[in-house]
Amino acid sequence: AKQVPYTMVKQVSFDFLTAYAYASVAAMGMGVTPNIKWAITLSAALTAAFFSTLASQPGDMLLSSVNKYKEDGSKPTTAEAARDILSKDGWKGLFRGTKARILHTGAIVTAQLTLYDIVKQLCGIAATGST
Repeated sequence: AKQVPYTMVKQVSFDFLTAYAYASVAAMGMGVTPNIKWAITLSAALTAAFFSTLASQPGDMLLSSVNKYKEDGSKPTTAEAARDILSKDGWKGLFRGTKARILHTGAIVTAQLTLYDIVKQLCGIAATGST
């Protein structure tokens, strides 16, 4: 269940961003060269990676806190973990570690989405977002 926001934001933002970029290129009267396709895919993948990381970070912080054991050896509930994070750091506590995660996950997601688009094109399927 924790992967749902991450995956939805990743795929939807990638599809939206590529469609918007191709529409913008067409509106400017430019032709879609292989270099432009590459730039659209790469920039949309990078941006989608950033958005998906931000969308899933609070859930991952809660999960990490829930998996920590209390002094008595029991695990805290999700509500207890949320209260603990919010009382210590406020809402920004849910985003602790985001910079490192953006670097790590961002690189992986950018590579995944770029490869996904390249494989689609090699199979004769239009690039994501293109018409």
